[in-house]
Amino acid sequence: MEVWKRSLLDLSLRNPLIDRGCAHAVEMEVAPELVPGFEDMVGSGDVITLLPADDAATPEERAALLNEQRRVRLAVGEAEFVRRLQLMTVTARTIIEETGANNLYLAVGTLTWSSDGRRLHSPLILIPVTLDRDGDSFAIAVDKDGAPTPNFSLLTRYGADTGIDLVELREPVRDEHGVDVEATLAALRARIESSGRDDAVEASVHLGLFRFSTYRMWRDLADDWRTITDNPLVAHLLDESGAPFADPAGPLDADSDIDAIAQNLPLMADAAQARVVADAVEGRSLVVEGPPGTGKSQTVANIIFRTLATGRTVMFVAEKASALDVVARRLREEAGIGDLLLNLHDNGVSPLEVRQALSRALGLRVPGFDAAEAAGLRARLGELRGHLERYREGLHNQDGDAPSYYRARQALVGAREGDPAELERAREVFEARARDTGLASFDVAWYNDLLRDYRDVLGRLRTALTGELFDVVIARRDHVLDEAGARAEELREVISRRKGSLSIRDLMGTYGDLVTAITPCILVSPDSVARFLPVRSRYVDIVVFDEASQITVPDAVGPMGRGQTVVVVGDPQQMPPVPRAGGGEPAVTATQDRDSILDRCLDAGVARRCLTWHYRSRVESLIAFANKHYYDGALLSFPSPIALAAGPDDGPGGHGISLRRVDGRYYGADLREEHPEVVPNTNPVEADAIVAEVLRRFEASPDALPSIGVVTFNTRQRDLIEDRLRETGSERILEALETRDGLFVRDLENVQGEERDTILFSVTFSANERGDLPLNFGSLSEEGGERWLNVAITRARRQIVVFSSFDPEDLHAERSAHRGLRDLRAYLEQARDRRSPRALPASRSATDLHRNEIAEALRDAGLEVRVGVGHSAFEIDLVLAAQGDPERPEVPAVAVLLDGPGWNRRGGVTERDLMPADVLATMGWRRVERVWMPEWVADPGAVVSRLVDAVRAQPPSQEAAAGGPVTPAADTEGTPTRSSDYRVWQPEGALDAGLLERAETDPGARAQVIEIARAICDVESPLTRHRLVTTMSRALGDGDDPSREERIRRILGDDFAYIDERDFVWRTRDASLVPASYRRGALDHVDSIEEIHPRELTALMAEVRATSPEWSSVEELCTEALTRLSTSKRPLSTPGVLPALTAALEEAERRRRR
Repeated sequence: MEVWKRSLLDLSLRNPLIDRGCAHAVEMEVAPELVPGFEDMVGSGDVITLLPADDAATPEERAALLNEQRRVRLAVGEAEFVRRLQLMTVTARTIIEETGANNLYLAVGTLTWSSDGRRLHSPLILIPVTLDRDGDSFAIAVDKDGAPTPNFSLLTRYGADTGIDLVELREPVRDEHGVDVEATLAALRARIESSGRDDAVEASVHLGLFRFSTYRMWRDLADDWRTITDNPLVAHLLDESGAPFADPAGPLDADSDIDAIAQNLPLMADAAQARVVADAVEGRSLVVEGPPGTGKSQTVANIIFRTLATGRTVMFVAEKASALDVVARRLREEAGIGDLLLNLHDNGVSPLEVRQALSRALGLRVPGFDAAEAAGLRARLGELRGHLERYREGLHNQDGDAPSYYRARQALVGAREGDPAELERAREVFEARARDTGLASFDVAWYNDLLRDYRDVLGRLRTALTGELFDVVIARRDHVLDEAGARAEELREVISRRKGSLSIRDLMGTYGDLVTAITPCILVSPDSVARFLPVRSRYVDIVVFDEASQITVPDAVGPMGRGQTVVVVGDPQQMPPVPRAGGGEPAVTATQDRDSILDRCLDAGVARRCLTWHYRSRVESLIAFANKHYYDGALLSFPSPIALAAGPDDGPGGHGISLRRVDGRYYGADLREEHPEVVPNTNPVEADAIVAEVLRRFEASPDALPSIGVVTFNTRQRDLIEDRLRETGSERILEALETRDGLFVRDLENVQGEERDTILFSVTFSANERGDLPLNFGSLSEEGGERWLNVAITRARRQIVVFSSFDPEDLHAERSAHRGLRDLRAYLEQARDRRSPRALPASRSATDLHRNEIAEALRDAGLEVRVGVGHSAFEIDLVLAAQGDPERPEVPAVAVLLDGPGWNRRGGVTERDLMPADVLATMGWRRVERVWMPEWVADPGAVVSRLVDAVRAQPPSQEAAAGGPVTPAADTEGTPTRSSDYRVWQPEGALDAGLLERAETDPGARAQVIEIARAICDVESPLTRHRLVTTMSRALGDGDDPSREERIRRILGDDFAYIDERDFVWRTRDASLVPASYRRGALDHVDSIEEIHPRELTALMAEVRATSPEWSSVEELCTEALTRLSTSKRPLSTPGVLPALTAALEEAERRRRR
C-alpha cells in the first residue's frame, strides 16, 4: 500500500510541483505588483495573448501591454517561442485525451525554500487554463471546467520536511475572481517570517504542465485504504503469498449455454464475448484479454446492459474519454438506455449537469413491456435451437464406434478411387449413418426456414430487452426510494434546485446509494472517482475497467474499492502504463510503477477469458503479423475479396501493408552542433515524405476528409511532422488536425486506442555517417518493446504505409537482446515483400475431401475456385469467381461456407450460422452462400446451379435490389455542397416486397437491402435514421408499417453507414467531417426541422448573418433563413422552427468569435 501511495504522490525533487524547473514551465513577464490583477483578469474569463520576449521593452510598456491589450510576454526568445508553446499545446491536448485531466496550469506565486541541501522553487496556486494556437499566435484562457487550487504536493512535502502546516495556502483567501492572490501571499509571508526560516514568497506567474490529478487518488488511499481493501480482489493484490485468487463466487463456468446467454444481450455477441458477459453478471471477478479489434467495447456494453437488467449496478472506468464514449453511444443509440447512465468522467462535469441527468432518469416510467411475450420468444428460441443442435449432432457426433455422418461421407468420397469392395463397405456405413441420424431425408428448405425463424425471433426478443430492463430498473429504483423515505424527498429537492445545490462530491457522499438506484451505471475515470465519490463500503456491484493495460495498480484500486466484483478488460500484449513526470513527459521509474492492473491481476491468478474474433481489419493481412507473433494464431479474422483480387496498394484508396523507402537521415542529439538548422532527434526527409503523402491523399479526396493517422517512433519526429502539416497552410488539414476522429499525429506511446482507415508509419531512425544502423530505437529497444510495435501496427482498418530510411536487412536485430527489434525487422520485410504470413501453419485443406469434391464440380461448371481462403483458423471454404470475366478478372464474387469441422467447433447458433455470414457481407463479398452436406449429397447438381447463378448475378450496386436499378450514388458521398438544392431519392422501378423477408436469413438479400439504404444516403444524407427507415419501408411496401420499419432497422444494424451522435446517417464517417453546408428547400421535403442536421442549420445561419445588415434582428435573420429552407411561405411560428434557427444562429456566432 505504501508503494502504491508513493507512486501516486511524487514528492521527489523531479516533480515540478516541488521544484518547478525550466523544462516544465515558462515564466510570464508580469511584474510582481501586477500579478494579483493578472490573476483577476484570467479568473474573470479574459483571453490573454502570449508574445515572445522583448528585452528592449520597459516595465511601463509591459504593464500597458497587459492592462490595455491583454497581452503578456514570455521569458522565451522568438526562436524558441513557437516550438516551446506548440510542444506544450500538443502535450496538454494528448494528456486530456489520454486521462481526461487537464494538466496545463498557471502557477501563481513561488515559494523558494531548501530541502536536502538544494534550493527549490515551488508553485503555490494552480489555475487550470487552455492554450489555443492560431498559426504562430498563442492565447490562454481560464479552463471553466476547473478551479484554482493550492499546491497540495508542496503542502505535503513542506510539512514533512519542516513540520510547518501552511494553512494559509491550504485555505487561501478567496475573492470574486477565484483567489485573492495579494492577501494569500501576504499571509504566507507572515507565517514563514514567524517561523524564522529563510524561505521566500514571490509574486510570479509561470505557464506549465503540472500533474496534479494524482494527489486526489493519493489522498483516497491515504485516508481510506482500509475501506478500499474490503474489496476481495484488492485484498488479494496485497497478499504476497502467491496463491491464486479464490473468487467468492466460485470458478468460471465451463458449460455455459452460449445461445441462451447471447439471446439476452442487445448487441451481437460471439461465443467468447457471451461467456465473458455470463461470468461478469454472475458476480465473478475476471480478466478479459481483448486483442485489437475483438469487440471489447461491445462486450463491455453488453456487460453493463445485462448487469442492469438483473437489478444490479455497475461502474465503468476508463482513462480515455473516447473509450467511454464508444460504450456510452452503443448503450444510448443501440440499446436505448442512455438515461440510465451518469457520466462523471469529464474533467468539467458540473453539478447542474448531474442534477439534470438524475432528473431525466427520475422521470422514466415503466414502458409497455409484455413479460409473457418475452417468455414465449425465449421458449421459441429454445425450440429452434433444439432442432438446429440436433442437425449439428447428427452431422458430427459419433455413435459408439460408428463414425459421424461427416466422417462417413469423407470416407466414402475417399474410397471412390480405391478397391471396389472398400467402396461398397464405405457406402453401407454412410447410408446407415444417414438413416440413423435422419439426415437421409434432410429438408434443406425446412432447415433454412429454421435459421430464418431463429434470426427473426432473436431480433424480436432483442427489441423487447430494453423494455424488460426498464421494468427491472424502475421497480428497483422505486423500491429503494420508498425505503429511503425522507432521504429520498431530500434528494428530489436537491435535484430540483436551480441554485445553491450541493457539490457533486457532497451529493454522492450523502445520497450515493439513491443516485445509483436512479442511474445504475456510472461512467468515470480513476481521477474522477477520487474527486466525486467519497470512499464508503460500496457504490456498485460491478466495476469494469477498459484499456486496463494502461491503468496502473495504484490508479485502479480506488475505483475497485467502490465495488464488490471487478472485470478488468485489456490486452497484455499492448502498452503498459507510460510513467509520467509531473509535467506529462515520460519519466524513468521503478518497474513496479509501470505494472498495469491487467498484468497484476494476471500475475495474481485472477480467472481470465480471451476474446478471439477480430472485426477491425477490412483487409486480413493487417492483423496477420500480430496474430502470428503476439497472439499465437488464436485470433480469427475475416478474408476480404479486395486483398484476393490484387496485392497491397500503397496509394490513396489502397489496402494492405507496404514499405516506402526514402533516403532520409536521422539527426541525433550528438549532431546538434554540426547541423544546428535541424531539430534534434528527427528525420526531416521522412517527415517531408509523410507530409507530401498526406497532401496527396487530401487532394485525392476533395469532398471528404480522408481517414489518416500518422505514427512516429519518438515525440520529436511527431512534433516535426505536425508542425510541417500546419505549415502547409491547408485549411482542410488544419481542420482535420483539430477534428475528433480526424487526422492525428502520435508517437508510439500515445497511439493506443486510436484507429483509422490508413496509417502512415515513420520509422524515423537511419544509419549514421559510417553507414551503421544503431540498435537504439527508443521504446522498441527496451524490454517488452514489442508491445509498442504491436500497438502501432494494429491501428489501421484498410492500409499501412511504412516510411523507412533503411532496408530491412540493414537492421541487425540478431545483435540485440530485445524482441522488439527482431519483430520490427520481420515486419519491414513483410511490408517490403508485400506478403502476408499465415497465423497458423497451412491448413490441411487437401484432406477435406467433401470440400474438394464441391470445388471440382464448380470448376467443371466454369468457375474459378479457391479452397480454404484465410490467414487465420477461420477460413472461407470456397471462394468463387467468374472465369475469364473481362469486367471483373479474377475478382472473387462469392464466399461459400460449409458445415465442416470448423463450423462444428464454433460455439452456438449465432457463431456458427449468423455472425460469420453477416460480417463477411460487410467485408465486400457480393454474396455469402451456404452449402449443407446432406443438401449436397441429395442433389449436387442443384447446388452447383445455385452457386453458378450467384457468381454470374450482377452485383447489387449495379442493379436494383430484386427489381430495378437503384439511383446512382452521388459524387459527394452524401455531403451537400453549399447552397445546393435538396434532392429526394426515388427508386427507378418497383422493388421486390419480399426482399425484407428473405434478408432475415439470406446474406445476399441482406446485402441488397443495405445497398438500397446506401443509395438513399448517397442522395439524401445527412438524414435521420427515422427518415431513412421510413423511406425504405414505403419503397418496399404499401404505406407506413411499424413492423416493417422495425424489420428494416434490424436488418440494417448500425454498420451499413456512419451514424452520428444525433442519430443522423451519413454515407461515410469522412463525409460527416467535411465542412458543413446547407441544402435549399430542405424543409419542403422533411417532416419537421428536427430532420435537418444542426450543422446544416448552423451553416445556413452563418451565411445569412454574413450577407445581412449588421442591424438585422434575430427574427429578421431567421425569417430570411426560412425563405431559403422552404419555397412555401411558412411562418416562424411553425413548431420548432424559431428555436432551431435561433440556436443555430447562436452556434454560428460562437464559431465566428472563436
